[in-house]
Amino acid sequence: MNPVSVPIITRMMNCNYKNIQILQRINKIKSQVAMDSNHFFAKARVLLPATLMFVSLNAFTQSTPATSDKSRPEITARQLHSSSLSDEVGLFADGLKLKMDLSVLEEAEERRESFDPNEIPADDIYGGMWVNQHVNVYGSLQNAPDTFIVDLENFTMPVVGHMTSNFGRRGSRRYHYGIDLKAQTGDTVYAAFDGKIRVKQFERRGYGYYLVVRHVNGLETVYGHLSKFLVDENDFVRSGQPIGLAGNTGRSFGSHLHFETRFLGKPINPNFIIDFQNKVTHRDEYLVTNSSYRKTSNSSKSIVSSSTPYKEPAASTNKYVSGDVKYHRIKKGDTLGAISRRYGVSVSQLCSMNNISAKTVLRIGKSIRIS
Repeated sequence: MNPVSVPIITRMMNCNYKNIQILQRINKIKSQVAMDSNHFFAKARVLLPATLMFVSLNAFTQSTPATSDKSRPEITARQLHSSSLSDEVGLFADGLKLKMDLSVLEEAEERRESFDPNEIPADDIYGGMWVNQHVNVYGSLQNAPDTFIVDLENFTMPVVGHMTSNFGRRGSRRYHYGIDLKAQTGDTVYAAFDGKIRVKQFERRGYGYYLVVRHVNGLETVYGHLSKFLVDENDFVRSGQPIGLAGNTGRSFGSHLHFETRFLGKPINPNFIIDFQNKVTHRDEYLVTNSSYRKTSNSSKSIVSSSTPYKEPAASTNKYVSGDVKYHRIKKGDTLGAISRRYGVSVSQLCSMNNISAKTVLRIGKSIRIS
């Protein structure tokens, strides 16, 4: 062999060896790429359905569901995130926007008279008189108002029974100044309105065990022939609060509740105020006038039926019924000066018409006569 050809052959063999190494590396890279591709597609086959499911569910929750005409609107709701409603005012819970309009509550709160349980109800109307005995102790009361508006909005029936005896005559000498409601001995008796217990007494030949409640609205109510007291004198009670148990005590010939409505001690026919058939008041307010105290010639045995609603007798020339007398309902911030300027009536005239002084505190929700 020619000595010169030996290096050439050696170089050629080295080149072939390098080429083989390069080819081996290329094949190795190809196999790794194929393995990675297989692994990638295997993951993709698992992840892609899950991704599509998540996107579908998310799109469902964020869109308004299609509803048919037969769907119930009260159960159809749109789910929203609070972040998408950052410019709106509202309350959020579990993705649902809750709206609360407080204007109705604020108006009701403004109209409701705030009353301190430690005070005497309607003290200005009753001239500061608070006696824990007898139903009518106001005979000597001076400057009683000739008219007064009674708020009846929070009324509760004293018992659930029907009327068994009406307001009216009993024979030729006696008069029934209230109405009797059917009740068994032990039945719960409830306060008709918010107020304070003025009288808790026993009268053997009359009311038996009885209560008199002075109410925030100015009325007084009497609950007679009780078997048990559930309250004490000077207790403040809410409308609908249990105050006693019905019974058959005193001048009574069977278990029942004797119920009266009075203003300044004078009895008012409860039928003027309450619809005993439907167990609600006739209106949200009752205007007390001189005609409210009129006696009826009807017998107490005459029971009012639902087909013949009870009507209060009134003269055709009654200026209160005809609308000649007007009132203003006191609101937050009202003063006698502001009311006088609004209606063109002097403060002294307002005081004279309402039997108050210029220093009298005006209570929210009460009405003041302006003409």
